[in-house]
Amino acid sequence: MRIGLVTIGQSPRTDVVPEMRPYLGSAEIIECGALDDLTLEEIRDMAPKEGEEVLVSRLRDGSQVRLSREKIVRRLQECIRKLEEEVDIIGVLCTGEFPELSSKKLLVEPSLLLLKTVEALNISKLGVIIPDPDQIEMAKRKWERISNDVEVQSVSPYLGGEEELIKAAGMLKDRDIIVLDCIGYSLNAKRIVKRITKKPVILPRTLMARVIGELLEEV
Repeated sequence: MRIGLVTIGQSPRTDVVPEMRPYLGSAEIIECGALDDLTLEEIRDMAPKEGEEVLVSRLRDGSQVRLSREKIVRRLQECIRKLEEEVDIIGVLCTGEFPELSSKKLLVEPSLLLLKTVEALNISKLGVIIPDPDQIEMAKRKWERISNDVEVQSVSPYLGGEEELIKAAGMLKDRDIIVLDCIGYSLNAKRIVKRITKKPVILPRTLMARVIGELLEEV
């Protein structure tokens, strides 16, 4: 079996895929990045202008990049078209919402997995951590669809230090559950937030990997 993983940044995502690998068995992984073939100047042109939805991702050198959702969708779809000829299932390595994406193969979007999972848990107080302060209002609108009591904190998974994450987690101790709403957050980030809040924490990369693993499992 072959799995395609598409990122809004540059591939390979050496910070993400190794933590997904244990759930994916022996499946071959093929990656594609929406920014793979772009120069730094072209990447700068993908930055969000005022009023555009902000997404955050990672370049191959480990640096963070801020992107306009409107500008990145077409290139993300091109990655899907390229990979769907080679793979059995495709996963999107971003928790942004992309209702316009389509594929001839099964397409796993972590934004939908996160929303449906939290909705099914029927919790009252939701805590959310997102990468960029400019995403706070967007995150509130997104999560208020399923909870009337949402608290959002921002810490970049690429630039933020452990102290910042501890401080953000400390603001969410009264929540029933915490969602780390970016594929960039690591298992270590989950451990820190769980240690500080003592509450269940949902990590998108491992949630998505578990679902893909379930779809691929041979019985």
